[in-house]
Formats: sequence, C-alpha cells, structure tokens
Amino acid sequence: MKKLSLVLLAAVLVLTPSCDFMKSINPFGKKAREAEALRQQQEAFRIADSIRVANEKQAEAERARQAEMAVAAEEQTRVMTGYHVIVGSFLTPEYADAWLEHIKSFGYDAQLVGMNGGRWQLVSAQAFPNLHQAWNALGTVQDRINGEAWVYRQE
Repeated sequence: MKKLSLVLLAAVLVLTPSCDFMKSINPFGKKAREAEALRQQQEAFRIADSIRVANEKQAEAERARQAEMAVAAEEQTRVMTGYHVIVGSFLTPEYADAWLEHIKSFGYDAQLVGMNGGRWQLVSAQAFPNLHQAWNALGTVQDRINGEAWVYRQE
C-alpha cells in the first residue's frame, strides 16, 4: 500500500501542470496579463521617445555651437584682415601682453596683431572693416590713450 501511495503521489506531481501554466490558462488573470503587457509596451514607447527628444536636443545644441563657431570665425577673419588702430608695438611679448591688458582696462576690444612677416607684436585698440571707420576712430584713440596711435592694415 505504501508503494502504491508513493506511485500515486509521484504520478499526481508529474501530471499536474505547473503554476505558470495554470496562470496562463486561467481566464480570470487574462486582463491582468493584458494590462501588464500594455504597461510594458507603453514604458518601451516612453523610453524610446525620451531618447529621441534627447537626441534632438543634442543635435540642436550642436547646430547652435556650429553657428557660433561660424560667426566667431567670420569675426576673426574680419578682424585679422581689417584695419587696426595701433597703440603700441613691442618686440618683447610680456610687454605687449601688459600693454594689451592696460588698453582693455579702458574698455576697448584690444587684441594683439602680428606684423606681416615681422617679429613685432602690435597692440590694436580697435579693428574696423574699412579704412574710413579706422580713420574716424583714430582721433579719439589718440586723445584718450596714445597721441602716437596709427592705422595699420592687416592682410
């Protein structure tokens, strides 16, 4: 009898479906499974959408940075090829840097300009796209900073 009960118990255990199987065929749990599947799908869509938005923001930031760089390059080209009101020229870089900071303290957009083919460092108080504007500003710079300021054309 003991052997029979053990065999019957083993047969019941082997032939009885698992809990997962019972859950899958349970008609009462179907709505919960469908709701869970829908929630997982919505979560996947939310994640994909947030990734798309982040990529769009990154692309927009990159476009803005490229535009800034283009404007800066254009300004640099204009400044480097324009007319400069020179308020000092130096062979020693330390003196040129010190004078540059002094001129900037007056509120000018001062910069160092290398002389074409030379070793002189010129301190420019202002840069202009044409000679007329540079000549108009020269008198003011001579009055405020250096009476010996002059106009130099950077090529």
